[in-house]
Amino acid sequence: MQRSGIVLLVSSLTLWVAVTALAERVPQQPPPEVVAELGLNYQIPDSFFPSKDFQAGRVADLAHDYDVIKYILEIRLSPSELINKLKGHATIQAKSGVSSLNTLSLDLAGLVVDSCKVNSRLTTFGRAGDKLNLTLDRAYKSGELFTAEVYYHGYPLAGLYFSYNKYGSPIYYTMVEPDRSKNWFPCYDQPSDKALSEVICTVPAGNEVISNGNLVNISNNPDKSVTYHWQENYPIATYLISLAAGNYAQIRDFMSLQNQDLSLSYWVYPQDSAKAVYDFQTVPEIISLFSELFGEYPFQAEKFSIAQAGLSGGMENQTCVSWGFPIEGNYTYEAIVAHEISHQWWGDLVTISDFGNMWLKEGLATYCEALWKEHHYGLDRFKGHMTGLEWHVLNDSLGSVSCPIYNPPPEYLFGKGVYRKGAWVMHMLRHVIGDNNFLNGLKAYAQQHAYSTANTEEFKNAMEEQSGQDLDWFFNQWVYSPNFPKYKWSWVYTYLQGKYYLDISIYQGQTAPLFYQMPVDFELTNASGKSRLSLFNSSRYQTYSFVLDDQPSGLIFDPDNWLLGVQAQSTYPAIAGDLTQDGQVRLNDVIFLVNLLFNKGPRPSPAALADVDGNCRVTIADIIYLSNYLSNKGPQPKIGCP
Repeated sequence: MQRSGIVLLVSSLTLWVAVTALAERVPQQPPPEVVAELGLNYQIPDSFFPSKDFQAGRVADLAHDYDVIKYILEIRLSPSELINKLKGHATIQAKSGVSSLNTLSLDLAGLVVDSCKVNSRLTTFGRAGDKLNLTLDRAYKSGELFTAEVYYHGYPLAGLYFSYNKYGSPIYYTMVEPDRSKNWFPCYDQPSDKALSEVICTVPAGNEVISNGNLVNISNNPDKSVTYHWQENYPIATYLISLAAGNYAQIRDFMSLQNQDLSLSYWVYPQDSAKAVYDFQTVPEIISLFSELFGEYPFQAEKFSIAQAGLSGGMENQTCVSWGFPIEGNYTYEAIVAHEISHQWWGDLVTISDFGNMWLKEGLATYCEALWKEHHYGLDRFKGHMTGLEWHVLNDSLGSVSCPIYNPPPEYLFGKGVYRKGAWVMHMLRHVIGDNNFLNGLKAYAQQHAYSTANTEEFKNAMEEQSGQDLDWFFNQWVYSPNFPKYKWSWVYTYLQGKYYLDISIYQGQTAPLFYQMPVDFELTNASGKSRLSLFNSSRYQTYSFVLDDQPSGLIFDPDNWLLGVQAQSTYPAIAGDLTQDGQVRLNDVIFLVNLLFNKGPRPSPAALADVDGNCRVTIADIIYLSNYLSNKGPQPKIGCP
């Protein structure tokens, strides 16, 4: 782009200018371009709710006195039983994390405990609310291993569900995020302690059980039941341990990654199988894209799969996504497929340390919807998706977006702020540090925290290390603060003494934060073509001055849509005719104009203040025009062009 002949002068407004409050010019119904890209009913992919006593950010601040090594869950589902629909035997292999561990405290809600063992011997236990406390057989030093077993039964009130699909067939499935694993097995029900797992589930014959990892064995039992044994050999958080059971048709596929085959399976209701072939056809391409962008698929020794279930959205269970959206054969939910696949990196490979950091995985996964469209359909579809997400954010200004996306109130854990504003934070971060730094930073973040956990500060550190920039300012305003900016901008220009003088004003009208610091691009059009003016907006009121060789004919704010927020063009915030900027139009302004034209006097700011007749150039005619106005013989003064 042609950028020669431009001199940049930046100043802050020293005169307070009364600017009318900026209204949020966001229609209450989505505009046609949003409907075309996202549809009328675009929804949060994971529409669930935490328990009433859930506290998102508490875990990272609490000491955890043991480390779970592995969960072995032997589960029997008896849907014909009225009360005891679940019988469980949980084996928990753990390691002490303190100098003297005497009690193992587990999370377990609503189910009846029959007995407990430690190292194969019966032990005493007690219940306190949703806590199950087992007496260990001795005090365990830090690093010492032990095994606990819990035998239990009951009817789960949450977490594991007995239901029917739309065709009337029985289905059984888990949906536990964020804190309902404890409703179907005893555990440390927080994401910070990842462990290996096995799920050994027995169901009535005629059903298949799908879970995490690899299928070890299928056993047909004499009592007309069948047992499926699944084993997950990568560390997994409790909220990602899952099962889905029912009468399924399995669609098998595979793809080659890093010269290895990756098994792909889609377990769907038989009536939906033909449509599922169409709806999930791009899964290999999506996995290939994200492997290229973020690093190799994290669970290549196992599988990627999707299991249809009765939940209201989708859930990124490790290696086995639970799918509750309609399967229609029209590819309506392709963006959600990309969303859930991306979670295999963002949520499963790198798990958030606690749910106060929910935005970190959900913002990234939502942004991956747009990255998929950018790759598969092109830049216009990418921009359309981001515009749609922005519309949803701006229309939620009194809801979840009014809170920081970090550690939001429980009712907003699955809100538009966490998901859609979170996606926009990723988008703007990409712009601030550049494409290469952003993508390389994601790869570094994945490598540094692979099969472990991370938080917002650790993500920020990865991006700072990659970009070489201090990003505290960015995260403080976009992650740790609420809302979004409300920009009001204007521009004026005139021709004076052989040059064109362009002035741009930006005002931010939001209540909090007082102002956002962000790079702001403008697209300038003149006789030479189009060029970019890259500015940095760092105060509530700010002006920018340029000296140009060619007459400007157009100016577009944020032409590539890198900025989240409301923006509206307005009149330039200055008093027309007040060249001395003393708040009045009087004879001194005529003298100022005379000195400017004949005595090489200073230029006003903006220079277009001298162009009081508004004909895009400063001449002696402006002196006459302003004199006539002051003598009550002429019209009101103007401020240059456009």
